[in-house]
Amino acid sequence: MRILTVCNAYPSAEKPWEGPAIGVQVQGLRKLGLDVHVLHLKRQALGQRVYLGAYPKIRRLFLEGKFDILHVQYGGVQGLLGSLAAGRRCVITYRGTDLHGGFAQNHGEKIRYWTGVQCSRLAAAKCGACIVVSKNLLSFLGSRAQKASVIPSGVDYNRFFPMDKQEARKKLGLCEDARYILFCDSGADPVKRRDLAERSFGLVRGFFPKASLLLLTRVAFSEVPLYINAADVLLVTSQKEGSPNIVKEAVACNVPVVAVEAGDIGAIISGLSNCYMTPREPGAISRTLIKVLAAGRRSEGREKMRYLLDNENICRRVLSVYNDMKLAHRTHSY
Repeated sequence: MRILTVCNAYPSAEKPWEGPAIGVQVQGLRKLGLDVHVLHLKRQALGQRVYLGAYPKIRRLFLEGKFDILHVQYGGVQGLLGSLAAGRRCVITYRGTDLHGGFAQNHGEKIRYWTGVQCSRLAAAKCGACIVVSKNLLSFLGSRAQKASVIPSGVDYNRFFPMDKQEARKKLGLCEDARYILFCDSGADPVKRRDLAERSFGLVRGFFPKASLLLLTRVAFSEVPLYINAADVLLVTSQKEGSPNIVKEAVACNVPVVAVEAGDIGAIISGLSNCYMTPREPGAISRTLIKVLAAGRRSEGREKMRYLLDNENICRRVLSVYNDMKLAHRTHSY
């Protein structure tokens, strides 16, 4: 089966931190025997201009390449363009901001997010199938939710696994006896609420003077497992989320997680030792962090959650969506 994947973020030699979840999924699908071609619309470099003239390019490539499925990773403008180019042979994966609208800081951002959400909804009406990375995103699709499958992005279990904490710190040049709270800054995206993380961390320093907030931003994907394993705990304070891969990667490494309610985090870490959901308030967050740091123990989520997180299993579920779409297309062709 030939698949054309269209995305506006994808790992490259110049920017290895960009779109790692999509890169992992593409590699996983190729391992299953699919012929996957990637069309990377470089929005990071060109901004919204990247979509000018993108429609004829997508349609021409899809038809001339004789692809069976057009898979658009992220909705918004590119999701709408993909649905117009391939119709019922298009599947769109929605990952969060494209449906819930992000966390706008000014009027310009409000307009941009609103436009993206409207494009996502139109695309959902025109495409053949939708994938949402967490159940909470279904409500944003309205009546289109009936054509959606809930399939989170997977974790490469061959890359993310428990390592010796001190060895990971040594490789990163970190202090061996400090307490590190890992925070995924994601390029200073306001939806991640770094301000809340820093206020909470400030309270933790009163109990653990050697504690440090370890920021994970624009880090090569190959080094992310080292950062996770070097940390004592992962902190997530996001205002909104879909299904944050950093949480699943921490679980695969048996690293504790402290998080506020956002996306599917609660479902992922529920019942795992040394992993806690906490109210969205600095005092509550800091008390939970202090509890985890004082315990000094790892989690045990890797094997418990493997069936839900392992990229191999996730890619088989995506393949099932492709097969259903291909079968439906053949049926309607007669």
